[in-house]
Amino acid sequence: MYKNNIQKKREERKCRILGHIVHEYVSTAMPISSKVVARKMRSNISSATVRNVMAELEEEGFIVQPHTSAGRIPTNSGYRRYVEMIKDRMRFEKEKARCLAAEYTLRIRTVREVIERTSYLISRELHNAGVVMWPNIEDCYLKHLELVKIKAETILAVLITVTNDVRNHIVRLDRDLKKTELERISSYINANYEHSTFSHISEDLRQMIGSPPGGEKGEILDIARTALKVVDAIVEENIENDVFWEGLNYFMQRDGSRDLDLTRKVLQIFSNRDNLIRLMREELPYRGIRFYIGEDSRGILRECSLITCGYTFHGRTAGRIGVIGPTRMDYDNVLGTVRCLSGLISAKLEEINT
Repeated sequence: MYKNNIQKKREERKCRILGHIVHEYVSTAMPISSKVVARKMRSNISSATVRNVMAELEEEGFIVQPHTSAGRIPTNSGYRRYVEMIKDRMRFEKEKARCLAAEYTLRIRTVREVIERTSYLISRELHNAGVVMWPNIEDCYLKHLELVKIKAETILAVLITVTNDVRNHIVRLDRDLKKTELERISSYINANYEHSTFSHISEDLRQMIGSPPGGEKGEILDIARTALKVVDAIVEENIENDVFWEGLNYFMQRDGSRDLDLTRKVLQIFSNRDNLIRLMREELPYRGIRFYIGEDSRGILRECSLITCGYTFHGRTAGRIGVIGPTRMDYDNVLGTVRCLSGLISAKLEEINT
């Protein structure tokens, strides 16, 4: 028991010292010495003891000495260890949370406006790139559907949701449909499924076709079968959720060759965002915080960090929000802000869909 207590105290001290190194490096971008850490800890711990602990942290790969006679800086493993330490015990000031909640005014009444506001707030609060994944198409409430023929076996589905968002989807079918057929299908869906989600429409059509109600005419069943193909095709075509982002200007404003290199990397991420979308989609239906630091992202982010958190709609995770920035970021503030905004976007989506 005694040995366990000593070991526990050593680990706690090691974590505190790593935390101070991360904090100071995020603030100054300069290697951190043992004297600085000892001064910040404001205890009777000596610089020599701090030096010994820093040597252990370096041996374990959490910090590194960039050059001889310099202090230490965190490695990606060090950042990762630090985020693991703080993610379950972080605090977020009530006043800041209240101010963020006030940003979702009554004037925001569409899903697009909620997404745009959230990505803007992430970038404004954290001075990095804010990303928000659109909700699954299955969770959208239908107000009106128009089907327009583009060419053989290809149609344009124009969806208007109950929040007046307009979304256009290219749908490819296994056979050619005439204009009159498309009109019958859209009229049938609009008449029977206004204010229904696409997941409900699909489920109801499937159930009706499998067990048709008594007296249902063959023509109606044919329309229902084709309508199901259209609905399933819309969902399938949009299985890779798109993302909305903002805040690239913060990278442009930074100075120095390292920052310029980082800006190029971030621009590459968003110019080919399919990998980013796929990474965020793989996290569904997980609701909590996920973080990727450097090589964690399988090469997508390289020298960047991505912190994400899920938001909910009708009790299930509908998408994720996140922030992309340098590995040297204020993780305490990032985690608190992202978690707070995930709750606010969830509440706003429920509000505008009631």
